[in-house]
Amino acid sequence: MNQQIVSNSIQEITHYNRVLEGNRRYVAKKLASDDNYFKNLSKGQSPKYLLIGCSDSRAPPNELTETDPGEIFIHRNIANLMIPTDLNSNCVIQYAVEHLNIHSIIVMGHTCCGGIKAAMTQQSVGGLLDLWLNQIKIVYEKHQDLIESLESEDDKVNCLSSLNVRAQVMNIWKNPIIQKSWQKGNPIMVHGWLFRVETGYIEELLIDSQTPEEMSKVFALKFKLDSERILSKKASRQSSPQNSTRKRFQLMQKKITQNLKKLKENGGRLEQDIELQLLGELIQNSQQS
Repeated sequence: MNQQIVSNSIQEITHYNRVLEGNRRYVAKKLASDDNYFKNLSKGQSPKYLLIGCSDSRAPPNELTETDPGEIFIHRNIANLMIPTDLNSNCVIQYAVEHLNIHSIIVMGHTCCGGIKAAMTQQSVGGLLDLWLNQIKIVYEKHQDLIESLESEDDKVNCLSSLNVRAQVMNIWKNPIIQKSWQKGNPIMVHGWLFRVETGYIEELLIDSQTPEEMSKVFALKFKLDSERILSKKASRQSSPQNSTRKRFQLMQKKITQNLKKLKENGGRLEQDIELQLLGELIQNSQQS
């Protein structure tokens, strides 16, 4: 028994070392084509896309799309979910939109997904996992008749995978971070992909152009942007009682000055019914305001 444990441990260490050796080969390959590759990479990132994908080890986004590090900002979880209350996913979206200024968000599901398969059964997979997969069960419940009308189990799983991608695209459209970005003039596009593990190809699901029309208007939030807040604040100050008093005294001072100037030019005197003391107080008050 102990000998078997030792043998298994040696095999695991060998596999582990193979991963590190792969990294060394990767570095050597990159430096062979560009001596400054990693120095340039360390200067920062400016990706154009945020990809929300599944954690499945068979669906690595960069390898599937032949993109280099720095080109795609990536967030992965079980079954590529975008749950509205998930702090992790929302932080990723906010950073991608407000700091990296990405142009597009891609939700990439895939066929043969274990999370999708588990959500279609009544078997528990464990406390937190059951809660997580409930989001997929909701999608399944909504489209159960369509899914169950298919003959093969694989077709059912792949159908739910596609519908799940669509549901997550909808969740992103409804996200306040995305809504605010639109209102600010940064129209983030949201796309749905299905990676077919059995062929290696990515299928673009044609849902990005029709989704906004299907979204209820209650999700189209209206934000008071910074520029609007500034204008509102200025308008508020202008209409405040203190400001109105100041403007009234300024107008009064202007009229008094004009009258005094006119009387001086005509060599006349102030009318008897104007009290000089009141005149002085008005001028003094207007200057203080």
